[in-house]
Amino acid sequence: PMDTAVPAEMAVMVAAMNGFMRRLERQITAMRNLISDTAHQLRTPVAALRVQAELAAEEPDPAKTRQMLDRIAGRSRSLGDLLDQMLSRALVIHRTDSARRVVLDLRDIALEVIERRDHELVAPGREVVLQIGDAPVLVLADELSLSEAAKNLLGNALRHGAGRVQVGAGVEAGQAVLWVRDAGPGPDAQTLARIGQRFERNAASRGQSAGLGLSIARAVADAFGGRLALEPGADGFRAALILPLAEAGT
Repeated sequence: PMDTAVPAEMAVMVAAMNGFMRRLERQITAMRNLISDTAHQLRTPVAALRVQAELAAEEPDPAKTRQMLDRIAGRSRSLGDLLDQMLSRALVIHRTDSARRVVLDLRDIALEVIERRDHELVAPGREVVLQIGDAPVLVLADELSLSEAAKNLLGNALRHGAGRVQVGAGVEAGQAVLWVRDAGPGPDAQTLARIGQRFERNAASRGQSAGLGLSIARAVADAFGGRLALEPGADGFRAALILPLAEAGT
């Protein structure tokens, strides 16, 4: 940034230039992270898929071939999930600088993530319920970014949590909250301390990391002046986006 003293007539232009350069730096950093993450995370699973496919093609035993194909299908699904999360994070970071912010009701975001019915594909048979009240829960944000954050919170609960999953929105202590709770204990203390980074490198390449999905939610919360709260408790583990409340007509 240019921090040299300038005449008052130039101060507005300098401030605008500094703001533009900060946004440009964030975009370039996000692009570099995406490239480095992709190079690091995809090399191992793609190589494993290639080796397993070659072995399956040469295996004369039909039963063993079937086992290899099942492993290939499972790794392909994990790789698809990883790619989806990586691209989702890049999209969210881009939109937080470029998308227009409007007043949204977090109840609509919670309802939308349920009505997508993606959970029926991710975890068939798991019970997912909606918990919202009658009062609006208004925030000033970007709808797509919030939807991506909610989708990742739900996906994380389905993949790594246990029992019934609840998705809800409400006002708590004067702040807007969009939350997902499952009946499991949540990550251990050591993992919780690392969560919110781009991902945990060793686990993410195997499609097992909760870190990337939660880092997307944290990036969204930070962009809109809020925070991500990870709360283990007696009734299960809750991950919540906590955002400033907005007034209707803002």
